[in-house]
Amino acid sequence: MTPSAAAVARTLFPQTPSKGRVYNFSAGPACMPESVLEQIREELIDCRGSGIGLLELSHRGTVYDRLNDEAEAACRKAAGVGSDYAVFFMPGGATVQFGLLPLNFLGENDTAAYIDTSIWSHKAYSEAARCREVTIAFDGRALPEKYSRVPQRGEFAEPKGAKYLLYCQNNTVEGTTFWAPPETTLPLIGDATSDVFSRPWDFTKHVMVLAAGQKNLGASGASLVVARKDFLASATKRIPQILRFEDHANAKSILNTPPTFAVRVIGLMAEWTLSVGGPEAIAKNNAYKANLIWNAVDNSGGFYSWPAEKWCRSHLNVCFRTPKPELDAQFVAHAEKAGLFGLLGHRDAGGMRASIYNSFPVKGCELLADFMGEFARKNG
Repeated sequence: MTPSAAAVARTLFPQTPSKGRVYNFSAGPACMPESVLEQIREELIDCRGSGIGLLELSHRGTVYDRLNDEAEAACRKAAGVGSDYAVFFMPGGATVQFGLLPLNFLGENDTAAYIDTSIWSHKAYSEAARCREVTIAFDGRALPEKYSRVPQRGEFAEPKGAKYLLYCQNNTVEGTTFWAPPETTLPLIGDATSDVFSRPWDFTKHVMVLAAGQKNLGASGASLVVARKDFLASATKRIPQILRFEDHANAKSILNTPPTFAVRVIGLMAEWTLSVGGPEAIAKNNAYKANLIWNAVDNSGGFYSWPAEKWCRSHLNVCFRTPKPELDAQFVAHAEKAGLFGLLGHRDAGGMRASIYNSFPVKGCELLADFMGEFARKNG
């Protein structure tokens, strides 16, 4: 990002937390724009002048109908899809959707394929394998450095007749990402939980994209689903309605009592995304933030390291470790004293992880990069 572009980003995106708040690098639930939090705070008492708080609204009332429609419209605009795609909200996070996919789209003799680049894509595979015959199209666990990269073009199997191919677009634990959807002849499903609306992305290359809340979509408890209508219609009808994606889509996300609060927050986050320039503007800001921290890793003379290959490094989850676990623990403890919280790495990977989703302030990344340099000088 050029200096002028960085200056523009500073006018659009949040910079410093208000008094009493800290820089929150948590992987999720993650930090949100304070403007959105303030609106939620207001609506919790009186939503849209109804005299009823957001948590109290009937899901069958006109006020919630408007909130639900606005959330769908904002997400549809951010995704850039037409009327051949359904945009709707499902209860539960990504793991719930992982379990529903095989139940909806795989019969007893069908199969699906999974690109395994992370603990979360492996979780999706494992959940499906409980009830159907599924295959791993690319095994990132077998790389010399486990999960150190995503596959390159053509480097994964495409089982003939597979009902879908699923991949995780951004790998939060491993610090890797796909910079474009995989090229495949199979129906493609993307798990966009951690990178939705973080960059321009061709949703129409997919039959379905799912994204849980708690990262770029705010509160946990609901998932956004963007899916081609003909793919939804191909699902079996021999499961309860509440488990069928198509029934939720046809009911405009109100098949039963939905997670109303989480849906409203998703809508507010999508509206905020559009207000700052949409995925294109956010991508530039995210690149600037991520490069500050990745450069601190690369310029540390080997003090910091991480196995993720540079060409597929994530701009949303920057992972690193020091030469010793004891130093990792010191790093996290000292960072908290400096107002930098949530940097402890995932329990399966160790080290540190800076999760800097769409609304994370630029200033926090600058402070972390400076802190990393000082910590390396003192302990290297």
